[in-house]
Amino acid sequence: MKKLLMLGGFMLALTVSAYSQNSDGYWKRLQKSHPETTLEALEKNAPAVSQAPSGEVVLPAFRLSLVFQGQERNVTLENIKLMEKTGLNPASIRQYRKELLFKSADKEVWLPVKSTLIDQLAIELRKDEQVLLYTSVLQGREQEEKQVTLLVEDFQVK
Repeated sequence: MKKLLMLGGFMLALTVSAYSQNSDGYWKRLQKSHPETTLEALEKNAPAVSQAPSGEVVLPAFRLSLVFQGQERNVTLENIKLMEKTGLNPASIRQYRKELLFKSADKEVWLPVKSTLIDQLAIELRKDEQVLLYTSVLQGREQEEKQVTLLVEDFQVK
């Protein structure tokens, strides 16, 4: 009887572990919170950054399909300043140390990518491979500022 109970507990633990590692729910939540768009559509109709009453910055989120170009560089000072102007806290800004080059149609764009994703992207993607990026949109607050930058929060290889 004791062995049977131990075996049942072991099977239950395996089931819970296997269920918790299923990432379907994670991607479904991201797809709901990140509507699909294109780089061109974002440039034409750039969403405004909103400020929540609590002081937390709420950034519009989108997913878009781009082609990885296989190049990286340090995040630009221009993007760091935009992150600061948008209201991101220093800890959030430090998460973005590198930018990767992506292409959409004929346009190339450097996007800041979370440091935790850089190595994973390098492992899973090759140059000229398509990737679905989950991003937050940073935009200058002043009317005359036209700078829009996408912060890459996650990705899926297509």
